Amino acid sequence: MSMVTLGIALVGVALLVLVGALLVRRKGQRILSAPVKKTGQVAGVQGAASFEGAVRTQQPLPAPCSGQPCVYYELIVEKKVKERQGASTTTRWKTASKQHWGSQFWLDDGSGPLLVEGREAADADLQQTYKGALPATMPQPLADRFEEILETKVTEKIVPAGARLFVLGQIAHGQLMPPAKGKLTVSTRGRDALLGSTKKLALRLSAFAGLVAAIGAVVMIVRPGEARPCGELEDSQKACVVATYMSTTDDFQADGSTKKVPIREQKLSWVVTKEGRYQLEAKQMPRERKWLNPTIQVEDKWGLPMNVGMNLKLGNAANDFKTKTKNLKPGTYTVYVWSMAEGPAQLQFGIEPLAAAEASN
Repeated sequence: MSMVTLGIALVGVALLVLVGALLVRRKGQRILSAPVKKTGQVAGVQGAASFEGAVRTQQPLPAPCSGQPCVYYELIVEKKVKERQGASTTTRWKTASKQHWGSQFWLDDGSGPLLVEGREAADADLQQTYKGALPATMPQPLADRFEEILETKVTEKIVPAGARLFVLGQIAHGQLMPPAKGKLTVSTRGRDALLGSTKKLALRLSAFAGLVAAIGAVVMIVRPGEARPCGELEDSQKACVVATYMSTTDDFQADGSTKKVPIREQKLSWVVTKEGRYQLEAKQMPRERKWLNPTIQVEDKWGLPMNVGMNLKLGNAANDFKTKTKNLKPGTYTVYVWSMAEGPAQLQFGIEPLAAAEASN
């Protein structure tokens, strides 16, 4: 993955986190905009409202794993699978299902009971009451194609039947319902604690999004550890990236004829201001796997070759080619870089004064 691609990915993650921060902030605004009312005083009330009180129910739901009485529970069933994709096999945990069950119950703060419609999915603070092997009484998850189930587990979370709750929804026909667009907000922590934690979470998510976006922008601009595109060449050149294009060259046959052969090539202008001999190198980009087999030719202004070297290496060694020039006088030279037509469109290129290159070899 290039540094630009990584930077874009980080900015994308930052945007997703920022969206999450905005959703959390909107939740906080909903809590603020719906002040707590008395449960026994909803006559004539319509629209968004919130309440705090004790749960009252004659028939609580039994949580399927722990058996604890509750008014709402969620089950997350996971399966450990062995997946086969061609010749490779991977093992991982994945979510098989996520289910919820709720009930109607009464909320009472001492002023009178209020019926709460809690059968739909809720945005709730849940208490974990079980995590372990899937009970034999529960249906086992099915295996998808190309996978084998090795193990299963389930996590159970509930809203206890005896809890004191803060509930935010909307009043309709004298009962508390989920909003037309959204879910009931249910918390065992109370309004003030829920509002405080919501504000903190929104601030933390916003700060994290800003930090990740800044890192992504720096990575895109600075590109740490990645060679820059080759610009104008002058004397020595640290590792840079050469982009090649498709072309053809004449390949001399045994009978003296020529045959057009496809190659990748690039033509570079190189200004030499310091007389001397130089070593030029072309090699694979980091993490590249295609066969490159590069060749470099340096020519003076009359088109005469000024370097010695042919890429006669075998195997992967042929993907790193070095050539040495004759003694070059100050002037402008042309550098041709060739590589295999089937190879990558980019390669890494560099120039060193020969004395320095020999010392490093």
